Amino acid sequence: MKKRGVLVLLVLLTAISIVGAAGTKETAAAVQSGAIGSAGNPVKVTYLCKDVDPITDAQQLGMLEKAIEEGMAKEGKYVDLVILSAPTGSYATVVPIAFRTGQINPDLIYFQGNDQPLAQEGLLEDLTPYVEKSVNVKAIMGDHTKAAMKNYPYLMWLAPARVQIPVMRSDWFAKLKSGKALLENPTVDNYYAMFKEIKESGMAKWPITTDGGILKIDSVFNHAFGLTATIVKENGRWVYSNATKASRDKLAFYAKLYKEGLLDNEYVTKTWETMEQAFYEGSAAFVAGTAGDVVNVYNNKMKEAQGVELVVLPPAKGVSQAYQSVDVTKESRGFALNADSKVKDAAWAILEYMAGPEGRKLDKLGLEGIHYTVEGGKYVLTKQFPSWWAKFWPTMNGLDTSNVVGEVMSKSAIDSLNAAAKYFAADTNVLLTEDLLPLKDAMDKLYREYSTDIIRGVRPISDFDEFVTKWNAAGGTRISDYLATVLK
Repeated sequence: MKKRGVLVLLVLLTAISIVGAAGTKETAAAVQSGAIGSAGNPVKVTYLCKDVDPITDAQQLGMLEKAIEEGMAKEGKYVDLVILSAPTGSYATVVPIAFRTGQINPDLIYFQGNDQPLAQEGLLEDLTPYVEKSVNVKAIMGDHTKAAMKNYPYLMWLAPARVQIPVMRSDWFAKLKSGKALLENPTVDNYYAMFKEIKESGMAKWPITTDGGILKIDSVFNHAFGLTATIVKENGRWVYSNATKASRDKLAFYAKLYKEGLLDNEYVTKTWETMEQAFYEGSAAFVAGTAGDVVNVYNNKMKEAQGVELVVLPPAKGVSQAYQSVDVTKESRGFALNADSKVKDAAWAILEYMAGPEGRKLDKLGLEGIHYTVEGGKYVLTKQFPSWWAKFWPTMNGLDTSNVVGEVMSKSAIDSLNAAAKYFAADTNVLLTEDLLPLKDAMDKLYREYSTDIIRGVRPISDFDEFVTKWNAAGGTRISDYLATVLK
């Protein structure tokens, strides 16, 4: 399909003529560095991101807009940043629909899924030439992001690999007789022994809790059961690992945990809010959170609620040992450039600025006077700092903490990042054609239905064979035939 718009080149002839007229070194330097707009005529750039809402947080986001604009102006890039509110509803679902229909038309847009069809329709800009010319973005981009962008150059997310890391209260873990054995040899059996001890000692009602699905605990156990990739070869055919014997064995283990009261029997109805509440209040002992920022939030809130820090636990060891395999086929979330935008260079300049030294400080430390104060050339973090989170790039890369007084990231959060790097496993998926995507959606829905019923004991584990039959009929066979043409 055709793109909704065409590429528009930013013309700098006016700026160059100003250099000739004024003859100032400052203006010449600005042009050479890629000047954008002017002090009297900044380029308007609209921005949309999940949970960044100017209606509910007008004061701080207004300050953020101003700080970005002033910082970029010092580099000869004059922008008028306008943060937009997202349509009502589930962000991942409603935003792509609203974007396709033209209900929203931001220049910079954060997606949390469902972006691939938009890219296939030509609605998202290929970021490759922008990255190639960048300085700051290149400097802080991780290897997993580089790999993902080679495969899918429409979405960029400068963050640690998105891995769910298991954590527990450090004081509780220290009391467990099974804790030492788990750290020395984190087999599935030793994890089971720890969960049993938590339950039988009365330490917590639920040794494990999660937020409605099993993705968080999959990060702990997938590799141990042999679920090391999204697509694997079984019986001579390329298939999705969800429909393999390894998946069956894992679900049987989860069903055992559920039956014995080791897995929260209310997990299906839990949201992330109620999951976290159960963890902080002590009714649940073990959760998993995204390495880095989320573990940092968990740690800070646990310190506030119970006065203790968290301990990071390793992935279970078995057939393999790693946290969830990180899909480098494409980023699952991140920023995209609207292909129809008339100000793409200015929009990219904002992403580039936020990846630079001043942008990193602003993005990670927050707002002066609220989240930190400047005292004697030092950035002193305030009590309000833990409430701040990066509105662009969650990575710690590029942030100079040598002159920061206070804890930018807790030891537990840093431990989680180190663990994510130690037990990293890459996973390359296959981007399906547009006609196959609805089939895969139906297959995934079928998996969620059967896996949930098997875990909760509504269905016996023997029904997994019935699931595989239905999975193949819903599209598994057709997609396997397609995979055979693209995988050798």
